[in-house]
Amino acid sequence: MQSIITLDVLSAVSEKGFSLDELVIETKTLFEKEGMAGVVGLILRLVDEKLCMDMVGGKRSDKKPCCAMPRYAYQDQRERQFRTSVGTVRIRWRRLKCVGCGSTLVPLRRFLGLEPYQSKTAELEKMVAEVVSEQSYRRSSSHLDIIGQIPVPKSTAHRWIATSDCDHIEQNNDTLDILFADGTGYKRRPDKAHNVNNRGELRVALGVDKSGRIAPLGAFSGVSWEQIASVVKGPRADKVPVADMLVSDGECGLCDALGKLCGSQQRCHWHMAHDLNYTLWQDDASKDERDRMPKALAAIIGIELPKEAIEFVKDTDKASIMAAKNHADYELRRLIQTLVNKGYNLAADYLIRASKNLFSYVDRWLATGMVSPRVSSFIERMMRELARRLKRMAFGWSEAGAAKMARIIIKRFTSANQWETYWKKRLNIQGNVVLTLRSITATSPPPLGR
Repeated sequence: MQSIITLDVLSAVSEKGFSLDELVIETKTLFEKEGMAGVVGLILRLVDEKLCMDMVGGKRSDKKPCCAMPRYAYQDQRERQFRTSVGTVRIRWRRLKCVGCGSTLVPLRRFLGLEPYQSKTAELEKMVAEVVSEQSYRRSSSHLDIIGQIPVPKSTAHRWIATSDCDHIEQNNDTLDILFADGTGYKRRPDKAHNVNNRGELRVALGVDKSGRIAPLGAFSGVSWEQIASVVKGPRADKVPVADMLVSDGECGLCDALGKLCGSQQRCHWHMAHDLNYTLWQDDASKDERDRMPKALAAIIGIELPKEAIEFVKDTDKASIMAAKNHADYELRRLIQTLVNKGYNLAADYLIRASKNLFSYVDRWLATGMVSPRVSSFIERMMRELARRLKRMAFGWSEAGAAKMARIIIKRFTSANQWETYWKKRLNIQGNVVLTLRSITATSPPPLGR
């Protein structure tokens, strides 16, 4: 179906002069409020007329015929409007009636693949989802109205996101290279009747596959690490690991639940030195010792691996790495004994429990040549992004709402390809629409008589 659309615009400008800015703003306002939505509505009207003429004339049949020999006649017209990113599109689509069985249908609705009571486009929902993932619903509503002339109330935007499935994360059943997991607090909606306070916790799992690509695994709230482990494991067999290595901050529940799904675990070095300061504070250590001992610990456990591939590393260098690991183990035991002698039992116990997974990255490199991170900075950056949206811009989240927003954020920022693929399928973009601006002309007023 091809049509030529002529745009008729009345331009009235002052002969005394005007600013370029005023002309641009007025042109933008015209096309945002009426022009683009009017063009879309006109194209739909032309398509509707063509569809109905062909079906009434018997040149086109319905994909889902209502009876054995359907014959259609015009029934009536109904007004419909759709919210879009180019404004509100208003149309009057035709309804046909089968002469044989009496059933009715709207050809344009079936042609476009619209839901029975759909009132917005998926491309507008995508725009709203991306905006609200970066700022609050109130600011997002104001932003859409001011910048794009798209009036979407914050309650409407919230309802759209709550009912959307854009946060769905595809299941990854391959064995990952690295599994990252972490949690952060947020202010949830309290419920005194059910003894629920405002201390919510958001838990996130991310993976890195064998090709180095990031694989989001999920975001959860009000769910234990054991339940998260069953979701992350998915349909894998019991002996198939989720990942070769788990990298985390060493939280007990996290390590117990997800550690058994991985080949090995690596304790984050940064968190270990950082948390030692807190345990020393609990042991009433002085400020000088709380500053000095974490630095000493960081110096002990910081073993740097060669940058070359392991097959190009000399055997003597490999032996020196192993010797450095053994020396670090020895110095760590000495530091633990020093803490015990000073009466810092909580700090000593913390180092004893954390020390067994400190050098897994070295063992893995020596065994396979695979380089693994020794800090969880990768997921920490993602958690900061989540905290910025869920903790600094809003409060009073429901657990389901916080988890959904977190899934949208990690899907957008860690797997942009998965996000765009989902929306490409939702928008049904197949290259079936081509619009070309052929010319822009003007009718000049007749010349003045002499």
